[in-house]
Amino acid sequence: MLKFKVEVDREGCIACSNCYTIDPDHFESDSQGKSQVKGGKTNGKSNGIFDDGKLSIAQEAESSCPMSVIKVIPRLHPRRINLPRKPH
Repeated sequence: MLKFKVEVDREGCIACSNCYTIDPDHFESDSQGKSQVKGGKTNGKSNGIFDDGKLSIAQEAESSCPMSVIKVIPRLHPRRINLPRKPH
């Protein structure tokens, strides 16, 4: 399944509730109504990695944000480590 990263820049969030109304699986509100990634790490930004098959719903929440503070980033491949090539 395709992994994707969800990130919220909480400083720009105006607590409109669009994202967590559209996509409660990936977003939730804090005590002030600002968005944060559900189960994610939160400081100035909130982020998390998912592979639950619900990328399109997260992207819909991203496009509904009036402040454009949400990023949904598909991760097509795991990070690769470049090893030196063996000489022929």
